[in-house]
Amino acid sequence: MAGDEILTSVLGEKTRYVRGKGYGKKPPKKSRLQQENIEARVSSAMAIMRQEMQTDMDQKLQEDREKMAEELQRKLDEECVHMSVEFQEQMAAFMTSMQQAQGS
Repeated sequence: MAGDEILTSVLGEKTRYVRGKGYGKKPPKKSRLQQENIEARVSSAMAIMRQEMQTDMDQKLQEDREKMAEELQRKLDEECVHMSVEFQEQMAAFMTSMQQAQGS
């Protein structure tokens, strides 16, 4: 006798029965379906929250970058004004010393 014939003689013919594998997967119970539904909702909510947090962080980072750029530009402008004033003072002192040297 072949293996299939032995199984048929021992187990008999059964519908939805896969030889050597049993009846296969059982349909999920209602509670399991509800649990999977809840898990899917929680996962979706977490993904949405993660995306919102990422968007907020990106926006805050952009604002911080803009503030830093403005502060840097302000400092550069102040330094430029300071250097210009210092240069003019040095030029005035140089011109005065040149005039005094020519006058003596």
